[in-house]
Amino acid sequence: MFLLAITFIVLLGNTKISAQVLDRNFHQIYQLIDQKNFFEAQSFYQTNKSTLSLSHQKFIEICLDNAFGRLNDSNNKIERLMQEKVYKLPDSLQMTVLLIKEDNSVKLYDYKEAKKTTESLLSKYANSLTEDKLNEYRNNLKIWTAIEHQPKQKVVIKGESKLKLTKDKAGLNNLPVSAGKDTIDFIFDTGANFSTISKSAAKHLKMNIIPGAVEVSSITGNEVYAQLAVCPELAIGDITIHHAVFLVLEDDELSFPQIEYQIHGILGFPVIEALKEIRLTRDGYLIVPERETAFKELSNMAMDGLTPLILIDGRHFTFDTGASNTVLYSPYFIEHRKIIESKHQETSISLGGAGGVKQFSGFHIDVNFNVDGKSILLKDLAVLKNNVEAEKKTIYGNIGQDFIKQFDEIIINFHHMFIKFGSSI
Repeated sequence: MFLLAITFIVLLGNTKISAQVLDRNFHQIYQLIDQKNFFEAQSFYQTNKSTLSLSHQKFIEICLDNAFGRLNDSNNKIERLMQEKVYKLPDSLQMTVLLIKEDNSVKLYDYKEAKKTTESLLSKYANSLTEDKLNEYRNNLKIWTAIEHQPKQKVVIKGESKLKLTKDKAGLNNLPVSAGKDTIDFIFDTGANFSTISKSAAKHLKMNIIPGAVEVSSITGNEVYAQLAVCPELAIGDITIHHAVFLVLEDDELSFPQIEYQIHGILGFPVIEALKEIRLTRDGYLIVPERETAFKELSNMAMDGLTPLILIDGRHFTFDTGASNTVLYSPYFIEHRKIIESKHQETSISLGGAGGVKQFSGFHIDVNFNVDGKSILLKDLAVLKNNVEAEKKTIYGNIGQDFIKQFDEIIINFHHMFIKFGSSI
């Protein structure tokens, strides 16, 4: 994290605030953002905004607007930051701004702008990047270049849709997805950054497969190679998705021979987010309403890139409807280490994803979660001792279907960024 030396006193109204306070407040907010704790960062910023310089205010708002789905607001502030000389930031923060602009562009399906931004990032800051990050951004550039001329994704919803979800062999929710006259069951997964499809299914649905390969990572941390494909028109009930982008994996990368299980396709965040609001019921239905649900409370959902986060008990978790079980990560273990190690036996935990199954050291524990004044007990949860991957080092875990099915209904709103739970069982 960069350090910014300030040696003068700033006057705000009639109150003198020392440079140390200004510096400390900004760094505290920035540290919370770096830890993916956007919820606490937003609250702290609202209380301490007046103690920050205009440049720092603009930077924090760019970050928070991105996290809470205000993408156009974030982009507008980025443009002002780049054009007006009054806003000056060190290179480390300017690089972060470019990363956010890339993310905003991807979520707005403006892949040409995402490519342009990534090129600028590599041109200006290549010497400041680690080898891993350099490879990551070069890989991103391959993705955006491959689809820069594709039309933007568009979703047409004809009134309220109520669709029956079915469970597959792995216990995951599936929906029938149609392209032309062909229909295949896809996993419905808010935790998937991109929609994914096996190569045989992509060919069967006559998707336009783009030549070339890109690297993608799975929950196990393994890197696998994929192609990209664009589906001209995809139907889910009465909902039509135009120009959806898919990662295309070899069939064996989505195969789990241990249980004779093959994934054909996964509907991920870019498609699900475009529905604006979804409702999942315990009796197995997906509802896409004609009108969004009213919600006046503070947002309890944010986005880390293309991954949804949820605030529960003051801690932030990823939220994944495609995961059958909730898994707790190393920050949760570290916070409760003494009691976990004193009461539970360490064991090996298997996690599966694209690229296969990987073993981790951890424990199985029972955990009580509190949601809207209700206590939700989940038994035999896996808690990992070490990070699954570096990006998750500050996240407390991944909330899955075992948590979700404790409620009659959950509402996920990607427009106003909230998750609302109905009555619990």
